[in-house]
Amino acid sequence: MPRIAVAQIEVFDDVSKNVKKVIDFIEKASLKNADIVCFPESCLGDSFLSIESIEIQKIQNKCEEKSIYCIFGAHIKEKNKVYNSAILVDRLGKIQCVYKKVHLFPGFDLEKTSPGKGNKVIQTDFGKIGIIICWDFAFPEYVKKLSKKGAQIIFCPSYLLKGVKINEEVFRSYPLTRAFENLAYFVSCDAFTDEVIGESFICSPEKVLNSIKKREGIIFAELDLKKIAQFRKRYNCLK
Repeated sequence: MPRIAVAQIEVFDDVSKNVKKVIDFIEKASLKNADIVCFPESCLGDSFLSIESIEIQKIQNKCEEKSIYCIFGAHIKEKNKVYNSAILVDRLGKIQCVYKKVHLFPGFDLEKTSPGKGNKVIQTDFGKIGIIICWDFAFPEYVKKLSKKGAQIIFCPSYLLKGVKINEEVFRSYPLTRAFENLAYFVSCDAFTDEVIGESFICSPEKVLNSIKKREGIIFAELDLKKIAQFRKRYNCLK
């Protein structure tokens, strides 16, 4: 059974501080034998980085050293466009996927940020996963495309801003709701700053397995992927 870690971390204006924080929490996840650790949306800050940047290479090197997968958020500049991205690094330190956020939040995503155009399911050595970013969760049929293609775990790095005229209970409800309607494990990872909700969850289709609220820290859960096949056979929600 894969062991999942969620690192709800503080995010700084200084990209070097953010990289150090990510590397420190990869170490923490590794010490608890996690297969993958997920970090928040934009956890490297607002700097525009190339995918070949030294900052990202440092994270790749740490993943290789600890033989662990990692998902982290960064703003990636590519051909004069900037994408709000979630980067998946594998155990060998190689970038396996760069997901570009499709549904930008009106008025809050950085200026000059361009939307991505699509998504895919990624085969890892512990199962099939999908990745979305924050406001993508508000489009259930978009998310369901991943589960219909076989995703057993869906990761959602987020930066859930306060004061956007949305009741916080909506933000608290979506991880479990998306887990049930996709009959998949759903992993949400928020940041810990003064401007965000600061709540992260690991959910099965039936219940919240673990959560962290209003503090910096790391949580874990072991996921039984055999149960996903059982859920899908029993409830048949994906057809």
